[in-house]
Amino acid sequence: MEEKEILEKLINNPKKPNISEWVYEVEAFLENIEENNEEAWILIDGIKKQGDAFQRCDNLVALLRQLYKRKYNRVVIPPITKRNQIFVAMMFSEETASVYEKVYKPVIQSLNYASMRIDEKQFNGSIIGEITSEITNSIALIADLTGNRGGVYYEAGIARGLQLCNHPIKLILSCRRSFFDTERVHFDVSGDNIILYESNEDLRNKLILRLQAIIGRDRHE
Repeated sequence: MEEKEILEKLINNPKKPNISEWVYEVEAFLENIEENNEEAWILIDGIKKQGDAFQRCDNLVALLRQLYKRKYNRVVIPPITKRNQIFVAMMFSEETASVYEKVYKPVIQSLNYASMRIDEKQFNGSIIGEITSEITNSIALIADLTGNRGGVYYEAGIARGLQLCNHPIKLILSCRRSFFDTERVHFDVSGDNIILYESNEDLRNKLILRLQAIIGRDRHE
């Protein structure tokens, strides 16, 4: 029986076949994995001497559940398969399409990265699945918040969540200054270091500097 299965058995069958045998099995298991939880050993010693008095068994099971979560419920990040890809999230309109074609895409390509915008990809099935997969496989995500589109915040949120799980993806936020000054972006990101741009040329210059600063260094490490 594997280590994980043994721990599941101890958690799901407390005090079976009886308290004495169960607690010795718990003790043997913790010794085998070299678990140094002082509280667990105090509870085990108490159960050996007094049985299930003072709910010691319930407390020990709770500790075993914490151990299980710590060892086996960790989020595993899949490997990045497209380390040269940068995902671009932005509002779909004629104006933003021009910004993408004239600024985002050529700047990304000039730095030897591939640009990905989900509407450029042909696929079957769920668009959410494709978005999640492409973001997970990207080294960075640029989210242009101009227009305050929910989809853009959603895609930026995927990147933020990956970062919390130690995924190396970098998140860059940008917004046209005129929109930022009049409409504002959502409060949750308003304090971030957003690239505010006046024109395509302004965005081009600022984007190159930001990309070189946050991912250019990683490429050479």
